Amino acid sequence: MLRPRALKLILFIALFLVASGCAHVSPEKTPLDGPQRNDPYLNALLARDAENRGDWQQALKLYETIDDPFAWLAQARIYFILNQSGNALELVDRIMEDGSYADDALELRTKIYARKGDWEQAIADTETLAEKYPDNQQLLLFLANLKIVVSDFQGARDILEGLLGSQDDSMTLYTLSKACLGAKDFDCAKTSLREVIEINPKFTPAYLDLGKIYGLLGQNSQAQAVFEQLLEIDPYSNDGLIALSELKISRKQYAEAISLLERLMKVNPHVQVLRKIVMLKIQVGLLDEALEDLGQIEEKTDEDSYYLAITYARLNRLDDALQVLYGIPADGRLGCDVAVLRSTILKESGKAPEALEVLLSAWDTYAETDVCPEVGYQLATELDSAGRREEGLDIATRLLDKNPRDPVALNFIGYVWADEGIKLDEAYDMIREALDQRPEDPFILDSMAWVLYRKDRAQEALGYLRKALKHLNNDPTIHEHMGDILKSLGRDDEALDYYIKSSVLNNKREEIQDKIDELLE
Repeated sequence: MLRPRALKLILFIALFLVASGCAHVSPEKTPLDGPQRNDPYLNALLARDAENRGDWQQALKLYETIDDPFAWLAQARIYFILNQSGNALELVDRIMEDGSYADDALELRTKIYARKGDWEQAIADTETLAEKYPDNQQLLLFLANLKIVVSDFQGARDILEGLLGSQDDSMTLYTLSKACLGAKDFDCAKTSLREVIEINPKFTPAYLDLGKIYGLLGQNSQAQAVFEQLLEIDPYSNDGLIALSELKISRKQYAEAISLLERLMKVNPHVQVLRKIVMLKIQVGLLDEALEDLGQIEEKTDEDSYYLAITYARLNRLDDALQVLYGIPADGRLGCDVAVLRSTILKESGKAPEALEVLLSAWDTYAETDVCPEVGYQLATELDSAGRREEGLDIATRLLDKNPRDPVALNFIGYVWADEGIKLDEAYDMIREALDQRPEDPFILDSMAWVLYRKDRAQEALGYLRKALKHLNNDPTIHEHMGDILKSLGRDDEALDYYIKSSVLNNKREEIQDKIDELLE
């Protein structure tokens, strides 16, 4: 609503325009030469033009020549746009003292305080305005949103429920869903969002929020149905494709996620989407496709190079993988991951001593930090494999000193003690704690079976080994342990099968062949 004083100013400007249209302007001095301190109305006109063009500094310069609350308000508004809250508040307070545009100034002040994060003052100012203008729906919506920010969810609901009943309740209901969600009233949130969709079927945020609530509640089928409904209405919805692909990834439906992301690439070809596709293709073994996709990234980051090395390694192009890894800075953010991957590839290449040196060098860098326990895990294992078990135990013990509940370190120490037949009760307790944290880890399951076997509980150990083999059926040590336990139970024929499987899986230990020969005699 225009204030009388503002109306008077605008009428004056309009009259001035009509009059000036017939006047001749002197070439020596035009209105565009700069602020005319003796002509505030012309300056107001020029300032408004500068605002419309986004020339904020020129607008401020012009408004400063006008000693009028209307000009002060305009300056405050510009300072707010420029995020200069101090200057804006100073002018707002001056306007409110004058009283001419107090309501406009108070409304602007609520926004300034909200931007500054002074929520309580923003709420107080908005409540003052709401009392004066109780029928202003936008003002009440703003107040409800402020109350949601400060977790006054019931206060927000009271306001929003009082607003329901207009011709288009979609925005009120959408805001109500946020208040309900904040209060963990999921039924209210879902009902509100479904009503939003019914009123405004093209309101994308309602679908996204409803699907996410279903996902939060573990109702994945309902979440999928909502996202698919959105994509039926808008097949090219970026947010819809991303949300559904994330849901598929969380359910480990990687192939479907890839299909959705490739569809997204056609709509919005973004390099970050391509990177996610690459990671998923590596996950499902589409290595040639991943390699082709990586080739489309012109300016590769260290992360891109890292995934390129993984792809080469999985394709058994080990030299290419190592060459790529050498190009990634060892002291960079990926130094830890690069060291672990390099050592793994070197070992697979038959260069176990070099693999160990890589880990020892990395351990020198990370031993006193908490950022890379993975190097310690792999180093302990490789030292044990190299016949340096005590050094491996020392590494695991140092890791356990940093984190007494570290499941990998607990498992390593527990397994070593079980393998040596010492401290079996302590070994069992350590492995049990590790297994409680990672109940599906095949290596910890194998350790539990092994400590039970050492404690003369072979029959009980079998269940853990069977479960381990379901998760990891290509580990020679697990097969050998299964053979040992079956043999101890007098089931020699079955034991022989597992010993042979262990040998086929590249178990080069002489002992495994001795076990096979013994059962064949």
